[in-house]
Amino acid sequence: MKQRKILFIIVLSLLSLTMTSCMSGGTQPAQGWAGVAYHEGVLYTGSMDGAVVVVNPATRTSEWSYDFGVVSSGGFMSCGQTSAPVAMYGTPVVDGDLVYAGLYDGRVLALSSSARRQNLSFPQMREGEWVYPKKGEVGSVVGDLVVSKDAIYVASSDGKVYSLDKVFGDLNWESDIPSEKLWKTPVIEDDTLYVSTFDGCIYSLSTKDGALLPWAFKADIGFASSPAIYQDTIFVGAFDNNLYAIKIGGNEPLWKFQGGRWFWAAPVIREGIVYAGCLDGRMYAISAETGELKWECDTQRPVASSPVWDGDLLIVANGAGEIFVLDTNARPENKVMLPVKTMSVNASVQGALCIHDDIVYVHAQDNCLYALDIARGGINWKLSLTGEEAS
Repeated sequence: MKQRKILFIIVLSLLSLTMTSCMSGGTQPAQGWAGVAYHEGVLYTGSMDGAVVVVNPATRTSEWSYDFGVVSSGGFMSCGQTSAPVAMYGTPVVDGDLVYAGLYDGRVLALSSSARRQNLSFPQMREGEWVYPKKGEVGSVVGDLVVSKDAIYVASSDGKVYSLDKVFGDLNWESDIPSEKLWKTPVIEDDTLYVSTFDGCIYSLSTKDGALLPWAFKADIGFASSPAIYQDTIFVGAFDNNLYAIKIGGNEPLWKFQGGRWFWAAPVIREGIVYAGCLDGRMYAISAETGELKWECDTQRPVASSPVWDGDLLIVANGAGEIFVLDTNARPENKVMLPVKTMSVNASVQGALCIHDDIVYVHAQDNCLYALDIARGGINWKLSLTGEEAS
């Protein structure tokens, strides 16, 4: 009963993203919280009106975009029978000329940058473009895609993990997981894929054929975050407001650390320290070995995305659109870390941040892309993803 209540709360959170458009009538705009990826001088993200948008930060203009189209909706996460643009929640994955995107309608797309710049019909087979599934439907894709070697791994809300051929989009295998929904991003270590579930399990699967491997971990409460791995230990947040450290192969947690609310974002680990953002508004630095608190920084608003690194600086965004720059070499006083700089985009941030050459790129919930200068401590430019010019 508790697991169903938690799942209901999560569904309501996602549903709230569409309510404004339902009340306003007409075609619903897509939502989502796609993060930003950087590849060879170009930025990639998913707009909140249902498109992949590719931006040149030097010229502050869109190089190309691809509209995901519309789907007929009338069931879950919809407002009656209507045609609605398709949302994208994960961050695009770039591999050479191809851009991979997982969509809320269950499709996975491979888009060729060269073909999209020419605005050719999709898919251009000779350019390596494809869409999966070609027929039928699968569950919604909410987490990030994972690309490893020649395959793409997709966790779906239908309770399955899919392995797709990276070049052709063919199905390598699909694996049933004993869970109602998979909304988080899997993680791969060697030839094993690990996935956390809302019903409190961590499963291990073979990347070769999708077979469930003997080791699995079962907790008394569901897991809220995607897993992260460091030195054969999985770190994952749960709905009991704890961050867990679980040794792969073990049956009991090594330790758990209590936060004020859920640890929704996946933690990041560096040099024996786990950095975990929490919906209680704090960024925690915790010993990976012992679970001891090293320091915390109170951002005052929920932290729903993982932090990123710029050298020894840790960059954190909260739900109010404030960006905190933390010097991890500084000595906190009474285990309280104060930011060396704070910036703001004045719009909620839920997607993954991106950093390159001391510039932080942020896709905020106002459907704008921001470039923030860490050294200067301010916004360099802002670009609307609906086609307006940069400011």
